[in-house]
Amino acid sequence: MSRRYVFECWDGTVWDFNDPACPVSLRADPTGIEGAKFTHDDQQNVGQAGVHWVARNDDPNFIGLVAKLGPVPRADGVALGKLWRHSLGRGKEIGTFHCITDTGRDKFQVVRLSETPPPLNITALKDNGLVLEDPVTLRSDETWWRRDPVVKKFTPAQFSTAAIESESDEAVWPHIVITGPITLPKIGWAGELVSLPTIAAGDKWTIETDPDWFEITDINGVDKSFINRRWYKTIPAGIRTVPITIQGTGTTAATSVEVTVPQLFWEGI
Repeated sequence: MSRRYVFECWDGTVWDFNDPACPVSLRADPTGIEGAKFTHDDQQNVGQAGVHWVARNDDPNFIGLVAKLGPVPRADGVALGKLWRHSLGRGKEIGTFHCITDTGRDKFQVVRLSETPPPLNITALKDNGLVLEDPVTLRSDETWWRRDPVVKKFTPAQFSTAAIESESDEAVWPHIVITGPITLPKIGWAGELVSLPTIAAGDKWTIETDPDWFEITDINGVDKSFINRRWYKTIPAGIRTVPITIQGTGTTAATSVEVTVPQLFWEGI
């Protein structure tokens, strides 16, 4: 299955490296598509045969590009080189690097320039409108490659059969939006069911279930986290259909529950 590589830069420039019309192409497939490096956290005692494995530590991901600039008319060579280097930013600026299959499936990482690139061959651009190799390294602060999250909105008629399709390589915390009216709703997955207070007509509760970012707000942005209702189960990893349990009475045609499930992947391939 072929891959198309696209870099959406912080300044609005888009490099579609596989497009014949793009003046910047890649000499080879990027490195880092295979996924970020990791290390093992082990414990070892004197005389122990082997180690006791504790955890896996995931590093940020580095994407190595070897770019070919041009050929373009010699008069345009330096301008192309300047545009290319400026589009990379200087570590603070953020872009998005995409790996897109021939079926249109897009995995991406948010990236920044990892380090100052080597000197640009200005002479070759000025004299020939061409630089055969210009290596740069991008860094994603996050380990994972992502796809657009899976989003499904369920009406009361769909509550009893609610389910969501996920392909994430990592277990993930969903995001929930409940639009009232609904009396004493309950919602959960993976064998867990969490009770919530009644949500009135015209109100909407937005819930971030990730314990590191846990938050519940109403339609006016008022914090409701004090109700102290939390989820302890994630959406499991793997290609699967995950049933979503939704209960509650007093619903109308205005009632809905929207579930958003992030999609995290080990590699870009």
